[in-house]
Amino acid sequence: METVLITGGTGLIGKQITKKLKEKGYQVALLSRKNNPDKETRTFIWDPEKNLIDKNAISAADYIIHLAGAGIGDKRWTKYRRELIADSRIKTGELILNNVLESGKKL
Repeated sequence: METVLITGGTGLIGKQITKKLKEKGYQVALLSRKNNPDKETRTFIWDPEKNLIDKNAISAADYIIHLAGAGIGDKRWTKYRRELIADSRIKTGELILNNVLESGKKL
């Protein structure tokens, strides 16, 4: 069974994607800052601010869906907020990519 690793899996879109993937027979795992936010889904811990990611998350994944990032509708889009929204996606994407490259795994 193929495993899909999802960042941002506890958000509105992430929950729906998780549900649909499970219905289609995929195994789903979450990459989260909190331990076990969804009791029914395997969870790996990461801390993007410290550039830390559970290496087992990458080795378990056949596919990765990256949804994590600062909420786009949470606050007014000031210059600072736009930078935060972009950085929260770019830096976490780079963290994931670097860990995939280090693992040598082909996704």
